[in-house]
Amino acid sequence: MSDQEKRADGPELVSEGTPSEGIAVKLAEFELHLARAMRPVDAPEGFASRVMERTAGSAQKIVIMRPRSGLLRMQAWMGGAVAAALALGMFGAEQIHQHREQARADQQFALAVRVTDHALDQTREQLQHAGLNLGE
Repeated sequence: MSDQEKRADGPELVSEGTPSEGIAVKLAEFELHLARAMRPVDAPEGFASRVMERTAGSAQKIVIMRPRSGLLRMQAWMGGAVAAALALGMFGAEQIHQHREQARADQQFALAVRVTDHALDQTREQLQHAGLNLGE
């Protein structure tokens, strides 16, 4: 392709780097080919009249869609409502599960505190019997 043809078809590739920049050059080439392929092109002569003739002949094939009524309209949004209810149910179940886990953790902590207090009380008593008073 001559320089004049390149300028007429669109942008041209100018590489300033080394051949080791292969990916960048290939990408630039791709963009160049894409820009050339997408340049504006005039429609062929008589195109508009041919399209209008075809559309005039297909006027009998137009399908009229009537709006849905009653039960059909309800079916259209019923799937969305069911999905929303399921999502809300899953959220509620997760909240209940977390609440129960927190209550169980609180019970275990309270038990651990009682056990620790009991063990400390026994240790204090043993130290007092041994004659060591730590003062409370």
